[in-house]
Amino acid sequence: MTNEKHTSGERLPQTKTQQRQLKVREEYHSYQLSQNGHQRTPIGEIHLKDHWLIQAGFEIDSPVKVRVMEGCLVLTSEL
Repeated sequence: MTNEKHTSGERLPQTKTQQRQLKVREEYHSYQLSQNGHQRTPIGEIHLKDHWLIQAGFEIDSPVKVRVMEGCLVLTSEL
């Protein structure tokens, strides 16, 4: 991770790599088991937000492709 500051409108160079530390948080998903009961099941959640998303090419309301592999998620801007 670099210590350089970037303004919200400035794009990161394609060769620059930055790391962010995130946590998978517990969220609950509620669904109906039958007509009489609901089940709440814990699910994982990762919330991403900050200026660095736009700097990395993830524009607001743009589609994002997510590739899922064992122990790895790859997010790619679809612009």
